[in-house]
Amino acid sequence: MASNAAVNGQGFYKKARQFLSKKKTRTYILPTGFGIAFGLMSLVLFFMAVGYSNNLIYIFFFFLISVAFTGTFITNKNIDGVDVVEVHIDEAFAEEAALLSVTLKNRSGSPSYQVECYCEKYPEVSSSVDIEAGKEEDVFTPFSFKKRGRHSLPRIGVQSTFPFSLLRSWRVFRIQYEFIVYPARKGTEAFPAGSYSQADNEKTGLFKEHRRYQNTDSMRRIDWKASARRQELLVKSFEEAEKPSLHFSWNQTAHLKNYEERISQLCLWVDQAYRLGHAFSLTLRAQEVPRGEGLSHRKKCLEMLALLGAEENT
Repeated sequence: MASNAAVNGQGFYKKARQFLSKKKTRTYILPTGFGIAFGLMSLVLFFMAVGYSNNLIYIFFFFLISVAFTGTFITNKNIDGVDVVEVHIDEAFAEEAALLSVTLKNRSGSPSYQVECYCEKYPEVSSSVDIEAGKEEDVFTPFSFKKRGRHSLPRIGVQSTFPFSLLRSWRVFRIQYEFIVYPARKGTEAFPAGSYSQADNEKTGLFKEHRRYQNTDSMRRIDWKASARRQELLVKSFEEAEKPSLHFSWNQTAHLKNYEERISQLCLWVDQAYRLGHAFSLTLRAQEVPRGEGLSHRKKCLEMLALLGAEENT
């Protein structure tokens, strides 16, 4: 009997240790500003009821207390089953607001209402969403970083003040997720002198047709042979030519004294070239990205600028 009790005791002890050792995200709850004012008002009513021996005030006081206790239970249960299951960031630039896509899942058996998401240390919160039991919802949480480079995702919190806004219940999640913050897009939008390829500047599109000369047309476009045959001035009309390719280099920012300003200027030019549809290349002293175009090429150039060390181009 004693040996069986000892074995059962050891088994219970092991199960208890396993349960306590499991890491579970805690749910916290505290009163809001409105909740504190509600509590103070209830306290004043209580003293009034005692002082005047007024049963009606007593009834009203206990009604308010019942509302507060009911709200505590509902607010805590509303957020206790909500988990963060996935996060994603498309792109983020330093000193600019970016959006973090967060997928929330309600693992409880009842709907969760007015759920908000936020990044720790950043006051902005996402718009509130209602999550049905067992379902997932995507929310977009604003955040920003002041410095470029590789960053770890700050802790993510989910919160709610449903149903009476008397209390705020929240959970905090630490997600292992690294991402790159691109440099701030600052500087002059005009491309630097010498960035256009001379060969590309001389390119024209394919010949399309002749049309009558207008005062705004260049004399170089006049086709004299066709004009002599038709007895009127005709100019050549061409298909739209391909946009010239661009080349950006560290030396083009020599007029800027600050190191980070030079990186920001190159970042702005790269982003502008992509948006305007130019093919472009980027050369730093230690690194080079050959001519290319498209979103993946832009991303490669921006990541190189984001991770550029101070020792590489000083």
